[in-house]
Amino acid sequence: MVTRALACAVVAAALRPLLIGAVQPKELEAWLVSPQGFGMSQPEAESLASQQWHTLTLCGIEVKDLQALKNVMFDTKGMGLDMVQLRKEIFPLAEQHVSPVKLGTMYTALTSSYTISGGLALPKAQAQETAITMLKSRAEPDELYALYKVMYGYSGLGFDKTTAQRTAISLAIAGADANTFKTTYQQSKNIVLAQNAAVAAELSGLVRRYAKDAKPYTASEFQKYYGNDWFSEWSAGPMELHVSSDHRAHTASQFARHYGANWQTKYQASAEATQKRLASDGKVYTMLEYQSYYGNSWQTLWSASPELPCSQCAPFVAAAPIDVVV
Repeated sequence: MVTRALACAVVAAALRPLLIGAVQPKELEAWLVSPQGFGMSQPEAESLASQQWHTLTLCGIEVKDLQALKNVMFDTKGMGLDMVQLRKEIFPLAEQHVSPVKLGTMYTALTSSYTISGGLALPKAQAQETAITMLKSRAEPDELYALYKVMYGYSGLGFDKTTAQRTAISLAIAGADANTFKTTYQQSKNIVLAQNAAVAAELSGLVRRYAKDAKPYTASEFQKYYGNDWFSEWSAGPMELHVSSDHRAHTASQFARHYGANWQTKYQASAEATQKRLASDGKVYTMLEYQSYYGNSWQTLWSASPELPCSQCAPFVAAAPIDVVV
């Protein structure tokens, strides 16, 4: 039987171009010992570095990426996680390439008051957990703000605060058009109908997610196939990504933000990314391979796995990209 160590060595050899410039064991160990990192003892840091460096390297993560996440997550002016929480969350977030800036912005949206900035005013602990969950799901802070605004406050639909918070968060995770939600609810007075219409209308209906068969479908197609269960199935499905001119895989929302009025043409002309993740056996698999091995539970395991460059993509650590999409 092939051991995990041997499997990791094979992956490392196959993906050697990805390792250039990424974190190395001694570099990671030094950061973990330093006050800027975790402030660990040397033996603790050596042990943790030996466990984490290989996956971080395959994911193209550098020490500066960990530092940027720590600055947002640990700073009392940011999310204010304690060291135990930080150590638990930072590596999975880094391995899934969560943006520190976007994480901080999402946390601010969840904790700030509605009167001052249109935020949801959640308690600190709830906001910390929710921000991390939402960023792993590729939710957008701007969309959360827009959804909450149409539901709550003077110009909103009159939802009570708790309902507005819960609904805005779930729809931001799913991806939904705020204006469609508002107009549909005004006409129907039915949250479910408004939810269905808003998700289907998001970004002109071009967004697709991968269902249990590991194939991508639109929200309308999910609704037709899954019926009353479609929303939970949609929210659990990984998001389709397309390869842009920077040779990276991006969401439809990122295309829209970067290309503006021309985004649909760019998105539809670009290739669907063949996404890959690192499984618990130390090997790299595509979605279809996850689905083939794990069956209907593949989506949960996929969402928790480290993200590697897609088959058509450049390495995460490489020369300056041609045209960065954010």
